[in-house]
Amino acid sequence: MKRVLFFALLMGFATLQAQNSDEDKRTISKGTWNLGGNVGFGFNSSEDAYTFADQERKSSSIAVFPNIGYTMAEDWMVGLRTGYGFSKNQTDRVDSGDIATGSESRSESFTVAPYVRRYFGLTRSLLVNLQGEIGYGHTWTESTSSDTNRSSTKGNQYFVAVRPGLSFFVSDKLALEAFIGALNYSSSKVDFSSGETTQTNYFRFDLDSSNILFGLSYYF
Repeated sequence: MKRVLFFALLMGFATLQAQNSDEDKRTISKGTWNLGGNVGFGFNSSEDAYTFADQERKSSSIAVFPNIGYTMAEDWMVGLRTGYGFSKNQTDRVDSGDIATGSESRSESFTVAPYVRRYFGLTRSLLVNLQGEIGYGHTWTESTSSDTNRSSTKGNQYFVAVRPGLSFFVSDKLALEAFIGALNYSSSKVDFSSGETTQTNYFRFDLDSSNILFGLSYYF
C-alpha cells in the first residue's frame, strides 16, 4: 500500500510539472538502446487464534525481470522482458492438545514477454510510459505437509498485459524506473502430480509482488 501511495504522489508531482513547454520535456530518440532490470518482492505474516488451535502463516516472494529494448521511432520502444520468480508459503498449526502440524510450499517461475512501450515526457528528467506485452510463463510448485504427504504441480500461462510506468533520469543515460500494477488477461493450465488438471482464465488489475516493480535502466 505504501508503494502504491508513493507512486500516486509521484504521479501528482508529475502532473504539476507537465506545464513545461515541449522544449523542456525529454524524448527517447530513435535508435536508442535500453538495458535494464526490475525487482519485485513481498513478505507477509499472520497469526490466527481459533477455538481449538492457533495458526501462523508466513509467505515471501521475490521476482527479477531483466529487459532489453530498442527505440524504433521517437518515444516508441520495442523489446524483450524475461523474468524469474521464487515464493515460499509456510503454515504452522498447534491444536489444544499441543499437537503441531504444518505445511510448506515452494514455487519457481520463468516468464518471457516481448513488449511495446510508449513514452510521454513530462520534464527533462521525468517520463511516464505505457507498456503492452504478450507473454508466456512456466511455474513449478512443490508442497509438503507434516503427515509426510508430498505433491507437485507444473503450470503454463499465456497472458496479455498493460503496465503503467515511470522513468526518472538521474543522469543523461541512467534512469530509475517503476511499474505499479498491470491490467492482465491470463489463461493458465496447471497439472498436478495426482493426475488432475485445472484450467483458469481471468481478467483483472494485479498488484502482487510480480507486478509492483522497481529498477534501473541504461539508455545509450
